[in-house]
Amino acid sequence: MSSPLSWLTIDLKAIDHNIKQIKGLLKPGIKIIAIVKANAYGHGLFEVSRQALRSGATHLGVVTASEALELRRKGVLQPIVVLGAVSKDDIPTLIKNKVAMSIYNAESYRTTARLTNILNKKAIVHLKLDTGINRLGFATIDELIKTTKAIVARPRYFELEGLYSHLASVEELNQSYTNDQIRVFERAINKIETLGIKVPLISLAASAATTMLTDSRFNCVRIGIEMYGLWPSRGVELWCKRSKKTRGFKLRPALTYKTRLIHVRRIKAGAYVGYGHTFQAPQAMTLGVIPVGYAEGLPRSLGNMGFALLKGAGVPIVGRVCMNMTILDISRRPRAKVGDEVVLIGKSQNRQITATDIADWADTINYEIVTRIPEYIERVYK
Repeated sequence: MSSPLSWLTIDLKAIDHNIKQIKGLLKPGIKIIAIVKANAYGHGLFEVSRQALRSGATHLGVVTASEALELRRKGVLQPIVVLGAVSKDDIPTLIKNKVAMSIYNAESYRTTARLTNILNKKAIVHLKLDTGINRLGFATIDELIKTTKAIVARPRYFELEGLYSHLASVEELNQSYTNDQIRVFERAINKIETLGIKVPLISLAASAATTMLTDSRFNCVRIGIEMYGLWPSRGVELWCKRSKKTRGFKLRPALTYKTRLIHVRRIKAGAYVGYGHTFQAPQAMTLGVIPVGYAEGLPRSLGNMGFALLKGAGVPIVGRVCMNMTILDISRRPRAKVGDEVVLIGKSQNRQITATDIADWADTINYEIVTRIPEYIERVYK
């Protein structure tokens, strides 16, 4: 069996550790929806889902029908909820496979209701209220209540499993907007309860709110980025390190991204490197080429500013990041040869590059870095 030129190593023990760290913050009985959308944030949908369930997650959250159905095809029987929109063509298959769907406006309810009538089958649904992000969700509490009443009036065709919303700016130092969203959500819950309606799962908090805001947890939390050992932001990381509420709380990154040198060459002073002549060698240099470019998830903006690790040394990216290759200045390791390991995310001796480091260099967020690593990069699980 040939060894890959580039690969991810996914540490399932780290995912187990992270979920248990989060569970340690929660009151007994609070459910966990493990968010495994976008190929489990680039970590691998099925393997991460299986580990999350073993580690204490009660539900899985995806964003597309295809993700949910892939999990069902691979034998995952536990509850799954689709948190995004679905095509009406997918609704019958989701109903047949007992996958919960999101109802987020009157039209999504009407479409689902028509199909439950035709199929004479029951749909499992979660209602979504928009409390201030202005994305998916009922725009007002009154609209939410109207649809809630319609759903509970048709128990033959609907099972109301959940109510949820999403916070817009938990990571910000000023929590006033977040607090306003929490209050809106609480008003919606109170109105539903005064009607005598009991919703099994009530969820507002994602990773940041789960660690920072106890009054946002209700009876269910949705854990995404922190399950993978990454912080939602530098600010959340700093808050958790300083707060007594999260003393001892520590995340372990689960993903390592490595590749190999595929070519080594010497160039003279004055030689240009890469597309557009954006780098000119100030002196004689040793260059190494790796088979990873922006198509493999390395941001193009890292040209002439990012780094990789080679035998414990930081080696700069020179020239522009290409579609499928990147050029490194490996002059600090002149004896490096083709086949030597290069670390893009992870540790090399006493040096480390994190997904958050790359995000900082690229002026983006760590979510984008890991989710953009394509599925064709081999993943090795340990």
